[in-house]
Amino acid sequence: MKIVHKTLAAALSLAFAGTVHAIPTLQLDILNGVYDNATQTIIAQDDTFTLFAYLNPDASSTVTDTYGLSMALVPPTGPADSDLGSFTFNSDTIAVTADMTYGVPPIETVATQLSDPGDLGTHGIFDTFFSEYTFDFAGAAESGVYDMQAAPGQGPIAGTGMFYQTFTIGVGDLDESVAIHFDLYNLEVIAICGNNPNCVVGDVDVPPSLFAPFSHDAQSGGGGGGGEGGEEEVPEPGTTLLLGAGLLGLWAMRRRKTGA
Repeated sequence: MKIVHKTLAAALSLAFAGTVHAIPTLQLDILNGVYDNATQTIIAQDDTFTLFAYLNPDASSTVTDTYGLSMALVPPTGPADSDLGSFTFNSDTIAVTADMTYGVPPIETVATQLSDPGDLGTHGIFDTFFSEYTFDFAGAAESGVYDMQAAPGQGPIAGTGMFYQTFTIGVGDLDESVAIHFDLYNLEVIAICGNNPNCVVGDVDVPPSLFAPFSHDAQSGGGGGGGEGGEEEVPEPGTTLLLGAGLLGLWAMRRRKTGA
């Protein structure tokens, strides 16, 4: 019986390991970025950085499909407009929030962009202001296949099998209180709305299997000095005094316990 249990455990372990390490169809990576395990997002370390969108094609997502890259303001902001500087996407400057849309991707024909069943999951990011860039992978360069969660920040590797597009992002003029979060999704599915009033038949949908997993999305390190490009934070005097008082208290308690 023990042998059977061990064999079953080993088989289950291998099955789950295969699931965990499966290469997603869509994923994002940032050159020299650092993976944040707490948020499961790769974070840029400089104000100007290179973002890679990857496609590992299958029957549902091909190189000729249309894809959306959302660039969303975090922490969630809105629905009222704010003047929070700007960021650059390739050669375009995007004013925050004047050049952005409030709601949840993808861009639809509904008036308010409110969440509907065919939208991207909110995952702590939406509803907020976002911009959307559409593109495809036809004629795109190829990389060897890799999982950015397991090997973040390296960029394309030798080999073939995974197509990619490259984008240059700059957040030096973005307000330091916010950052830009990136999601990648397929835009080929047409909405079936049922009775949902926030949905229009014929709009695009983003079903669960056709977007980059939220463990494979990306984010700037913060504008106006975010990432390693920012100034080092100096503790305020009040913070330093509180820290010192706490350390003295711990030292005093230890002395009482030891009878020193």
